[in-house]
Amino acid sequence: MEPIWNGNKENRETLKPVHGILMFLLVMVCFYTVIAWVQRKFGMYGLALTELLLLLLSTGGAKILKVPFQEIFPVKKPEWRKISAVFLCWISAYTVVIPLTMTAAYFFPQQIFGVSDYLNSFMGSVPVLISVLISSVMPAVCEEALHRGFILKSFQSRIHSTFWLVLLMGGLFGIFHGNIWRFLPTALLGGVLTWLMVRTENLVYPALFHFINNFLPSFLAGFSSDQSSEAAAQMLMQQGLPIAFLGIYFASACIAPFGFYTAAFLLRKGEEGKEQRYLKSNGILAVLVILTVLPIVLGMALFAWGIIRDFL
Repeated sequence: MEPIWNGNKENRETLKPVHGILMFLLVMVCFYTVIAWVQRKFGMYGLALTELLLLLLSTGGAKILKVPFQEIFPVKKPEWRKISAVFLCWISAYTVVIPLTMTAAYFFPQQIFGVSDYLNSFMGSVPVLISVLISSVMPAVCEEALHRGFILKSFQSRIHSTFWLVLLMGGLFGIFHGNIWRFLPTALLGGVLTWLMVRTENLVYPALFHFINNFLPSFLAGFSSDQSSEAAAQMLMQQGLPIAFLGIYFASACIAPFGFYTAAFLLRKGEEGKEQRYLKSNGILAVLVILTVLPIVLGMALFAWGIIRDFL
C-alpha cells in the first residue's frame, strides 16, 4: 500500500483531527438549518444542491488550509482486480446490512417501511436519469469527498489504527444520515467505505462502492410496479415483518465472511512483489467456516420459529 501522505512535513501537519471535527459539525448544522429548508422547498433538486454544498465545503476547506487536493482527494487509475474486490465488498456488506435493517423493521415497522416508502416516492418525483444522477452519482462523488476525503484524512494525521478509523468514520457516517432506525446499517457501510479507502488510498474505490450501493437496490426495485411496492410497504407497516422472512435474511449473511476475506485478498494480491496464498493457515479456514455456518443456523432457527408461530 502506498504511504498515506506524500507531501512535505509542512503539508502533513496542516490537516488535523480538529479540522475534521469542525467540518463534520458544520455539515450537521447546515443539515438542520439551510439544507433541511432547501430539500423541503426543492425536493430532489434540493438534494442535488445539498450534494454540491458538501463538495464545496470539502474542497473549500482544503483550499483554505492550503492542503494539496491530491493528498485529500487521491484519485488514481483503478485496477480491475480491485474493482472486483469492491463488488465483493458491496455484496458482502449488503448481506449483513439487510438482516440489520430487517431486524429494526421487525420491531419498528412503521419507522423503517415508512421511510422506505417516502424515499421511493421522493426519488420517483423526477425523471429516472435525473434520479440516478442525484441519488447515486452525486453522493458517490460529493459525500465521499467529504467523508473519505477531508474528514478521514484529518483523522489519519493522528490515528494510524485501521480498526479505530473504521469504527470512528462508520459512526460519523451513521450520524450523518440522521436516521436513528438505520444508524447501524449506515454505520456498517461507512466502516466498509473507510476500510476500502485506507487499503487502497484511491477515492475511486469507495466512490464506486457508494454508487453501487445507492443504484443497484433502486434499480432492482424498479422492476416492481409502484402500486405493488406501495401496497407491500403498507401491508408490512400494518402487519409487521414475518419472523420467517427475517430468518431468510439472516441466513443470506453466510456470504459475508468469505466475501470480505476474498475482497481483502484481491486488494493485497501482488503487493510487495510476490503472490500471496489465499488461505495462510487452517485456523483462518476454520474461523471462516464457523462464521459462515453461524448465520445459516440462526437463519434456519428463526425461519422454523416463524413458520410455527405465524403460519401454523
